[in-house]
Amino acid sequence: MVLSPPAKDGPLIAVAGTRFGPPTVEEEILSPLGPRLRLGMGADPESLVELCAEAEGVIIGSIPTFTAEVIAQLKHCRILARGGVGVDNIDLEAARTKGILVSYVPDYCVDEVSDHAMALILYFARKLEQGIAEVEKGGWGIAALRPIAPLRGATLGVVGIGRIGATLAGKARAFGMRVIAHDPFAPESVFEELSAENAALSQIWEESDYISLHAPLTPETRGMVKAEVLDRMKTDAVLINVARGELVDERALGDALKRNAIRGAGLDVLEEEPPGPNHPLLALPNCRVTPHSAWYSTAALEDMRRKAAADVLRVLQGEAPRYPVK
Repeated sequence: MVLSPPAKDGPLIAVAGTRFGPPTVEEEILSPLGPRLRLGMGADPESLVELCAEAEGVIIGSIPTFTAEVIAQLKHCRILARGGVGVDNIDLEAARTKGILVSYVPDYCVDEVSDHAMALILYFARKLEQGIAEVEKGGWGIAALRPIAPLRGATLGVVGIGRIGATLAGKARAFGMRVIAHDPFAPESVFEELSAENAALSQIWEESDYISLHAPLTPETRGMVKAEVLDRMKTDAVLINVARGELVDERALGDALKRNAIRGAGLDVLEEEPPGPNHPLLALPNCRVTPHSAWYSTAALEDMRRKAAADVLRVLQGEAPRYPVK
């Protein structure tokens, strides 16, 4: 745990589990308050309480989990500002009960994550792994890559068409893909704007050549991609997950990949992060895993930090947050 210079006598603000490095951005944004910043990972409940108990505001990364028990011990907190899109590591009901506002940053890294999903689609579509391996072993030509189906005309199923899913749909359309999408909370006008067919989940699973998950993690979506769903997919389908690892039953996915029930999977998120060295999905040649990096670019990180800190500033100055979780 690191404390900022003690000369400042403004409100105490904790920065928990962010892995941002020095809090230069936060210091700049919060400077009107003359804050005392306290940094720590808060990887377990005891250290998280020690870090945040006296704070008036908390900026939250992806590591700590603010359970009801932790929130109950926050003495002066007025806002929990999640530095990210997902808020599944915060007990929202406990925060509401205690009168603590919760904010997040829903509009950063939209291009980064949709680019990452599109890159994984292209990786499998053009069989880049097989092509690189062929050259590295001294081969040449297309014999080892056959067949390659064109991306134009292939069907992309998008599960969740919020900002990121909708942006991916637009990029896929630029490649000539047919886009079908499922989102029970999106109005029909959104599908029309995207030139995407409003599809039932069953249609997504059964018709898609590529399926990209962009749903939030909720009790209803947890484990939504399970054995029976994987068995409904095309044998040459590819599953892309850049949302939350818990959307996928990893044991069922591993089984489907081993028996070639689907062609492949590109994952940026896992149920447990980081995975252990013996995680079964890491050993499968038709599964490619990136280290929860889809969100990252230098610009996206800066944008997220500024917006999270700015909402803390607003609340501690008596204003409403710009990005409240409702």
